[in-house]
Amino acid sequence: MNLSRTTLAITLAALSLGLSACTDTQKESAKEAETEAKEMVTQAKEKSADLYDKTKEGASKLADSAADMADDVKESTVEVYEEVKDKASDAYDATAEKASDAMDVTKEKAAELKTDAAAKLKEACIVSKKKLGQDPKDC
Repeated sequence: MNLSRTTLAITLAALSLGLSACTDTQKESAKEAETEAKEMVTQAKEKSADLYDKTKEGASKLADSAADMADDVKESTVEVYEEVKDKASDAYDATAEKASDAMDVTKEKAAELKTDAAAKLKEACIVSKKKLGQDPKDC
């Protein structure tokens, strides 16, 4: 979540600096880009939160299942208990791996959104500078 806040802060700072030297047309274009960037950051936050909630829910269900299995194992023999324990360990490892993969995907998506937002800001800057007859190399 800190990455999203940092991205938003950087985006807003860049837009603020750009807006101070812009005409009304440039300001409008920059504000549109700012709004779009904010929407992208918000979407990234929502997707990350949803993914976190789903992962947390899965872990909770796994924990509940493990508790139920432990009660059943108490009534069983030591041999059956060892087998169930091994299976629970494998299931936990698989869930941990999936959670790790899900977090990696979330980080990748956030990085993609950040890159897309930066590209759109640059495009908006270039268009604005060209409309004003200025050199867009500063973008």
